[in-house]
Amino acid sequence: MARRVLNELKWHPKKEFRNVKVTYIHRGAPGNRRTINSKDIVALERSFILISTEKGYTRIPYHRVTEIKQGTTVLWRKRT
Repeated sequence: MARRVLNELKWHPKKEFRNVKVTYIHRGAPGNRRTINSKDIVALERSFILISTEKGYTRIPYHRVTEIKQGTTVLWRKRT
């Protein structure tokens, strides 16, 4: 589901991929969560998001995504 929402934001002609924040499970981070901005997303692959980091590139599997927001609006949230 997260993949579908992100692809729609990126490729739909009437939607924007700007101001999108993706929160995902990141073990060891405060609260085991990390949030990235859409500008850090390099590619939306079949099973993961490729992001640019200070150390290079990192793959985030879609099943680790917990929330997608655009500005203050929650577009998608994983059911718990």
